[in-house]
Amino acid sequence: MYLTLADILLATSILQSLALAAFLLLPETFRQVSNRLLAASLLAFAAGLGEVFLYSTGVALRHPNLAYLGTLVGLLQAGLLYLYAQSLMYREFRLVPGHAIHTLLFWVVSAIFLVEYYLQPGEVKLQILMSRDHPGVLTSPLLAAAIHLVFLGYLWATIRALGRFGTTVRQLFSNPENKQLAWLRTLLIGYAFVWTLSLLYCLAAHVFKSNASAQWVSAIGAVTGFLFINYLIIHALRQPIIFSGLSAEEARLAQSDGDPDAPEEDVDDELLRRLATHMTEAKPYLDANLSVAQLARQLGVPARELSRTINRGLEKSFFEFVSDYRIAEARQRLQEADASATILQVMYDSGFNSKSVFNTAFKRATGMTPSAYRARH
Repeated sequence: MYLTLADILLATSILQSLALAAFLLLPETFRQVSNRLLAASLLAFAAGLGEVFLYSTGVALRHPNLAYLGTLVGLLQAGLLYLYAQSLMYREFRLVPGHAIHTLLFWVVSAIFLVEYYLQPGEVKLQILMSRDHPGVLTSPLLAAAIHLVFLGYLWATIRALGRFGTTVRQLFSNPENKQLAWLRTLLIGYAFVWTLSLLYCLAAHVFKSNASAQWVSAIGAVTGFLFINYLIIHALRQPIIFSGLSAEEARLAQSDGDPDAPEEDVDDELLRRLATHMTEAKPYLDANLSVAQLARQLGVPARELSRTINRGLEKSFFEFVSDYRIAEARQRLQEADASATILQVMYDSGFNSKSVFNTAFKRATGMTPSAYRARH
């Protein structure tokens, strides 16, 4: 059997997915819910790539009973990725029987295929396979469009949840750089774009029938799969070390603070004055890992009250509030006559631990980079 470069790339991505899934299913890593969900997602992803591989190499035509199995198992990805994101966002997340609703797409489509394809005679199966124009394209354009729209709906819901989570993290932590799951949001945005293109290809396959197009789809699937799995490997394995998700207490704090139906309460001016004095004298912002809960304990007030006071009284998130003090500290250090300290040292000494966050915040506040600011002052 002759393998093209796209076939080799597909096979490599499938093997990588299976290897990573096997690693996540080892006893020492299996205990984490997020690892189990990621392993299941990888297996479903490998199955989807396997559908393209069987089509591209002609194996599906020689073994019709294998056709569409990868497509069906791949449908589990949508719900699994949604649950995986939830398990990363919330530390106490646990799988419950109700989560089985996220496999509904798989069961519905499997029932349709059981009747329309798998229970048909072998000759009919071959006719169905010969009539399709792209890997995974179903003979019914309506069903193909419905599957893609449900999948895209899941991706959109997951991306929105991650966006809201990023906002929540900025309300709770002064160092949100590695807590916002931006890597997963970026990955899913790219994946949604690919699925949108796939939807357009599926619809066009019933209008324009071209072998060249089929080859291009296989090549795009190979490249997409390779990029997806390698991006996931780089970031997913680091995630449990970087951030283990919000605790139940932090989640409740964020929920109560962001509730639009909560009654309006007067801002505590006395707390604002105490807060300003504490920030100036004790300089708690120099702690790179300062959180709203830690600052509340230092002031002897409930974290919910402090967070609401900052948000409503100063109209800033906790991250913006602390960042302003850190930028002021950095400006003072950069203006000092002793210029022996490097910009990086000034950044760390001011409470930042991310160069990109520091440069962005500094330029927004001063209109220039830290090095340009030091040269001018």
